[in-house]
Amino acid sequence: MTLFKQIYKRNLYATGSKIDYKIPVRVRFAPSPTGYLHLGGLRTALFNYLLARKTGGKFLLRIEDTDRTRFVTDSVDNLLSVLSWAGLSFDELDEGSGNNESPRLFYQSERTKIYKSHVDKLINDGNAYRCFCTLERLKEIRIKAQRSGKGVVYDRHCLHLSQKEIEQKLAQGIPFTIRLKTPNGVVIINDLVHGNVEFNDKHIDDAILLKSDGYPTYHLANVIDDHSMGITHVLRGEEWLSSTPKHIILYKLFGWELPNFVHLPLLLNTDKSKLSKRSGDINVEDFANKGYLPEALINFVALLGWSPVNSKNDVFTMEELISEFTLEHLGHSGTIVMREKLDWLNKQHILRKTESGGGLKDLVNLLKPSVNERFAEKLKSTKDKYRLEDEYLTNVITVMKDRIRNIKDIPELCEYFFIEPNYHLKDSRLLRKKIPDDILKTISNLSLTKLNEFKDDELEFQVDKIKSMIQSIATQTGYKQNLIMMTLRYIITGIKVGAGVAETMKTIGKEACLKRINKVLASLNN
Repeated sequence: MTLFKQIYKRNLYATGSKIDYKIPVRVRFAPSPTGYLHLGGLRTALFNYLLARKTGGKFLLRIEDTDRTRFVTDSVDNLLSVLSWAGLSFDELDEGSGNNESPRLFYQSERTKIYKSHVDKLINDGNAYRCFCTLERLKEIRIKAQRSGKGVVYDRHCLHLSQKEIEQKLAQGIPFTIRLKTPNGVVIINDLVHGNVEFNDKHIDDAILLKSDGYPTYHLANVIDDHSMGITHVLRGEEWLSSTPKHIILYKLFGWELPNFVHLPLLLNTDKSKLSKRSGDINVEDFANKGYLPEALINFVALLGWSPVNSKNDVFTMEELISEFTLEHLGHSGTIVMREKLDWLNKQHILRKTESGGGLKDLVNLLKPSVNERFAEKLKSTKDKYRLEDEYLTNVITVMKDRIRNIKDIPELCEYFFIEPNYHLKDSRLLRKKIPDDILKTISNLSLTKLNEFKDDELEFQVDKIKSMIQSIATQTGYKQNLIMMTLRYIITGIKVGAGVAETMKTIGKEACLKRINKVLASLNN
């Protein structure tokens, strides 16, 4: 029997069985510092995190920085910042591993001697060989394979070099890589999501393990580090499924126990093409900058390829996700990323936050920068500068919570809470056309009179009394209440949609209401 004529069973479960969530797992998130963290990476990190927290295990972070040509400065700092924003805390590495200055991080670039020693063992055992092929020759192999419609597989030209030929090339200083000598036979991956997946050796390339610059490829470093870190479960994207046979081969050649493989379904665009960094607008940092709550984005990402079992509700806190999460209910097929679902979830989490003082404070802190950026210059030297303060912003959020999907909708769509409406904008002019001049003048004059009857006391200017005022205008004029509301909304906000008219008037205050009414009356008299 060849080395791989068998199915390797999980040490905790096999396909179709249930994992024992009482047994602590060791999982890792292993990003490359080649740019910003995107949605797919966040989902991988999240699912690893949820499994670790559910089982009382360890969630470790490993920086796979061996591809120096693609290294992006500051990307590690960005990664750590984004993970912290998302609420994904990782655990300390065991003593003696990782970086001395930052012991919580595990950098592959600092372990090149370890990878080299393992490669030397493979060569000495006849399980790997040096490849001196030039890039030009490898390109020719690829072109021929593509023309014939076959998969691109290295032709093992350098496997058949004699020892003398190898020594000559080494003496000449010819660059070389180290390739895995793939054994004959079949590799069957026992994957929780995809079940048993079979790969014939004819379709498993002699993968490069060590590059000519001395750095390992993903295949080698991944296997050695997962073993060194004691990783029990490998959760990663489905795109790595086809590479897993090479990893299984390496585990067996080194005599190591296999981890449990879980390949997560692909994330797709609405046209069902694969979501990628080139798809645009998928960086986690972009979502944060656009005002999405971390709770909402985590909730959204959790539902991309996983379905809750014990709840028909799609709104989850992190604690609820940890409680509900199971590997058995990961999906098999690709998941379409629907921005509309994220917007809906963001709204639900905004509503949840408004139910507590701490949550409201979080929302105020999120709102303040965009409000200051947009209105601070206009307000800071006026008596309306209080509109930049926490108390006022809290009132605005409370009034608008049912109308917004994103906290940044407030400065974008509701300028009237901070500055006077611009009645010359298109939407405002369209609304104005629906209101006859005589009705606008009548309602403005009556509102002006009745508002002046309110005492200059905040306790006096309340929503219920403003509603009574509006009702009295309807009684006095015989106008329908909807017409009065539309007219007052035009005067106070300049737009046709928003929170309740009385609630809006209460929030911006009596003085601002009077000022806006007078401005509209003045425009009628010109």
